Parts: sequence; C-alpha cells; structure tokens
Amino acid sequence: MSDKIVLIGKKDPEIYKQRVNRTEVFLGVDEQEQKKAQQILAESTVGIAGTGGIGGAMALRLARFGVKCIKIADPELFDWTNVNRQLGASKANIGKNKSEVVGNIVYELAEDITVEIFKDGITVENASEFVKDCDIILDQIEFFTLQEKYALHRAFRAENKAVCILLCSVIGWNAHMYKFEKDSMTVEEWYGIPEDTVFDEVQTDKLVKLWAPKFPPFPSYQEVRRWMKDNNAAPIFAGAPPLAEGILTQRVILSLLGKEHPPYAKWLPPIPQMYVYDAATLSGEIVTSDGEIKNLKELEIAWSVYNQSKK
Repeated sequence: MSDKIVLIGKKDPEIYKQRVNRTEVFLGVDEQEQKKAQQILAESTVGIAGTGGIGGAMALRLARFGVKCIKIADPELFDWTNVNRQLGASKANIGKNKSEVVGNIVYELAEDITVEIFKDGITVENASEFVKDCDIILDQIEFFTLQEKYALHRAFRAENKAVCILLCSVIGWNAHMYKFEKDSMTVEEWYGIPEDTVFDEVQTDKLVKLWAPKFPPFPSYQEVRRWMKDNNAAPIFAGAPPLAEGILTQRVILSLLGKEHPPYAKWLPPIPQMYVYDAATLSGEIVTSDGEIKNLKELEIAWSVYNQSKK
C-alpha cells in the first residue's frame, strides 16, 4: 500500500472561469475552439514524477493553466541545497517531504484541483497506480535513479491513455527537452544500462552525455565532472529550471490538446532526438542524443577566445 494523500478539488465553475480567462484565448482560433480546448485541460490528468526545480514548478504552472487533476511523486525531503531553485524549498520546510509540500501549494492555488500525492515517490510497486488514467507523464526523476525510472516507463507503455512521457534536463544555461512515445526508443534502450547497475565514472559519464548532448562552454566539461565527483550530485544553475519550465509547459499544453503539429506547432521528435535551448547564446535546435557531445568545435572556439582575452 503506497503512502498516498489525496486532496479533492471543490467544484466552482465561476471561479475556474475567471482564473483561466486570460489564457483561454490562446488555446484556439475562435471562441468555440478555445472553450473546447479549456475543457480538455480541465478534464486532463498529468502525472509528475519528481518535484524538484522543474517538476514542482510544472505542477503549479499546469494548475494555473486549469489542469484539474495532478499526480505528484517524490520521496525526498527538502534540504538547504534545494533553496536555490525548488518550489516549496524554504527554511520552514527543511526536512519536509517535497511532494507533500508542493501538493499543498498546488491545492491551495484555488482549491479546485484534485492532487494525488505519492510520498514514497515512484516505486516498482506503485508505478502502475501512479500512471493509471494519466494523459501525460512528466519524468523528472534523477537521471541515475534507474530502477524507479524504468518502472515508470514500463507502466507508461502499459497504460493506454497516456500519450507520452515528456521531460527536461538542465546543465548550465542549457535546457534539454525530450519525450518518449509508445513506439519510440525506450529509456532502457537509450540508456543501455541494466537497472541494477552500480554506478562508476564510466557509467556516470555515459548518462551525463546522453541527457546533455550539448554542453555550455564555461566551466569546462572536466570541471563539471570534478564537481560532481566531489559533491556526489549534479550541479544546477538556478536560472535553468525556469527556462526548462517555460519550454516544457508549452509542449505539455500542445500535447494535451493534440496540437503538437503544423500549423499550430513544430513536432518534437522522440528520443534519441531532443530539443536543446541555450539561453546564453539565444539558440535552439534539435539534436540526436547518442552519447557524444555535439558542440565540441564550438566549445574549442569559445575557450580559444577566452584564453586570448586573458593574454
């Protein structure tokens, strides 16, 4: 039996109408299409696995859009390293369960959203329960948490209703957005690592290059890897999660509405391709994630310019 809390949303059509009013016009080409789209969002269920810097913000953002059923899962407790970026991270919440804190923030937005809180996070035992009835799943589980991540993806592939899994990872000023569909490459195939793997330098390096195929030039890749080894964690620039939240929100809404195609939008191909946006250079592109860093030449040029400037 999972440690789950369910906060039941209260029905108040008038308040709901007022609070989504300024968004609704952008959901369709005319009033009829706009109303229909908003109703789709109201009836959608989104599951968010991981309520860190991106997942927690996404839960609140989708609630603001009018999604009325949100599932969230995270077993971790807030600590001081979370304060630079995570919704709910504060002195008062240090030591509290992330999903419970975020779930209450989301519910208190308007008290018209049903929030299911899985305090145990995603487990092999509860993955199917979490995914059940979800239209879209956001996988914001740590990239190295294999058993839970694989369980979530297996449950997704077995759930008929779920359209796709979307996720974002960040490194420096870059946000990497990607998705898995029912007939796309699986996360197990993409990672190519058994779920009982004991991580070493080689395995960690492989996964870092998969979820971040374009690296920011500063600091160097070697310096980032040194930091990760010394701190046993992934460094996160505080400005990157809001960037990820922005591009991921648009894609979730388009996917829920079935408008992730021309003329409404450009289709995001599934893994092994992903969209990378670099806020420092104001550039974005689709790249293939195959374990190789894609911008080595650009990194060399950036460092050459930097070294010349120091002379």
